[in-house]
Amino acid sequence: MKIHRLYQKYQSGLKMFLMGMGLLTMLSCNKDFDNRLDLTLKPDSLAGYKAPKILYIIVDGARGTVINTIQAPNLTAISENALQTFNGVSDENGLSATSWADMLTGFNKIKHKVTKADFSGNNLTNYPMFFKQLKQNNAALRTVAFSSTPAFSQNLVSNADVNQNFSNDDVAVKNALVNELKNVRADVVLAEFNSVDRAGQQYGYDGSVAQYSGAILNVDTYIGEAINTLKQRPDYEKENWLVIVASNQGGNFPVPPAQNDGTLFSKPLLNSFAILYNPRFSFQYYARPNTMELPFEEKGVVLHGDTIARMPAAKAAAYNFGTTGEFTVEFKLKVLRFPYLMDKSTPTNRSGNAPILFKSASPANSSTGWWVIHSGVDGNWRLGGLPASIMVSNQPPLKLNEWYTLGFKIYNQNSKRWVMIYQDGVKAYPNPVDITNRNVNNNEDLVAGFRSGFGNTTEQIIADIQIYNTAIPDEFIAANACKTAVKSSNPYYNNLIGYWPATDGVRGIFQDKSPSKNDFALEKSYAWVPFSDYSPKLCVDLADDIYTRIPNGIDIPSFIYAWMNVKTINLGLDGKTWIPVYKDVKP
Repeated sequence: MKIHRLYQKYQSGLKMFLMGMGLLTMLSCNKDFDNRLDLTLKPDSLAGYKAPKILYIIVDGARGTVINTIQAPNLTAISENALQTFNGVSDENGLSATSWADMLTGFNKIKHKVTKADFSGNNLTNYPMFFKQLKQNNAALRTVAFSSTPAFSQNLVSNADVNQNFSNDDVAVKNALVNELKNVRADVVLAEFNSVDRAGQQYGYDGSVAQYSGAILNVDTYIGEAINTLKQRPDYEKENWLVIVASNQGGNFPVPPAQNDGTLFSKPLLNSFAILYNPRFSFQYYARPNTMELPFEEKGVVLHGDTIARMPAAKAAAYNFGTTGEFTVEFKLKVLRFPYLMDKSTPTNRSGNAPILFKSASPANSSTGWWVIHSGVDGNWRLGGLPASIMVSNQPPLKLNEWYTLGFKIYNQNSKRWVMIYQDGVKAYPNPVDITNRNVNNNEDLVAGFRSGFGNTTEQIIADIQIYNTAIPDEFIAANACKTAVKSSNPYYNNLIGYWPATDGVRGIFQDKSPSKNDFALEKSYAWVPFSDYSPKLCVDLADDIYTRIPNGIDIPSFIYAWMNVKTINLGLDGKTWIPVYKDVKP
């Protein structure tokens, strides 16, 4: 289970995954899936019917990363035939009670309302643990639970034929578990061990702590004994056991700064693991998603020729900046091709100016209106119209296929009105330019892209266009220029008078996300083109689903229901169903 080995096996497992998906596709022709995965063997399968059964073991306080590194022999052995992760994330409130409830109900805390250590105010009556659904599906099913933590047994376990608690005695839990697995009537068996958590609380939650790693190895021997007992059952070959070993969460421990990416993945308290084992499963490993170098992934429109984004003058009047008031304009730009007005076949023969964003009848020439353009000669960009003289950026020239954050700010100071331009959050002109009493209002459209006669062959993508009715402080501009989206938590969010992510991906508009609702309309033969670009100059927010890209405890009930052929379409579970890869071709 070493990390480097897991990645090697992950690559080979990917091939098996594709085979498994093909298998599931064939099976779906003959099976009723009704929005839930049926993992059981049917009487008409090649292997014959095997009764589905569950062994579910919860190891409190076992950090996934530690489990992955200390090489506990029995967990290592079953990992060869398991769907697994050591990078799970339990509920961010860090309460054992909440993570237990997630793992047993398949619902989040919004529904089950287990948000306090004493379970007060819970809603487990309406969102009970998974035993209830199993019993409703098959009343004859034997459900058994053994636990070390009294609160676990008293508050969470319901609809159990046997519910025994052994008050912090993991050995007693193990003995009861082994005896139950010798019982020919055993169907669904749940066990909770807490000695690892107790060791972590006393000595520290890390593999370098002998008492903590020793406690994990002790519980590993209990797991090994349980699995060996299970395999010695007289009817084992007629049974189809799913073995689940998972932790509710990890435990607090210092994280080296170089390993802390500021996400929940870097919080040892929330770091859990899950191993779902069956002898017929292939190796499947879900690694921690990359959170350190996130790409800017969206869909954009390549503006070129007559493919532009236009806002009609009536709406664009909102972006006449007049002679009073303060404003900030910012956007992101990636140039794919500079303008070529002479020999287009010669990449070095660049010439001409290409408009980026403008409200002017004649960008680069007119003093009525405002405009931002870049040069095909040297890659520099400039702001015109607002200042009487063009402001040319003194920052490094634009290069092809790189993202830049460009913009300008109009502000009042010392009874005068000024403008300053910015590139990647840095002032891009030696000194602010006085625009006091300068009025460049007009009745022109607001346009992103081409204007006839300028930069005809330019190809560029514009995104994250923001216009505020306030002068944002330089410090904030510098600190936030890297961000690729404006969130409602932004302190200047309510000052937006225009916000166009320009990454809509559908329809022929750049939709205005601000209250102004002044959309750009796309013209001519536009197309939404996906892009995925990493740049150290960009700081991309984590995807909304980043923590659900790997199996978590809340997903386990969904897998159990699928294994036991329980329909879940109307349950509204919050967990995902993960598809195992089989190492053979039997259904």
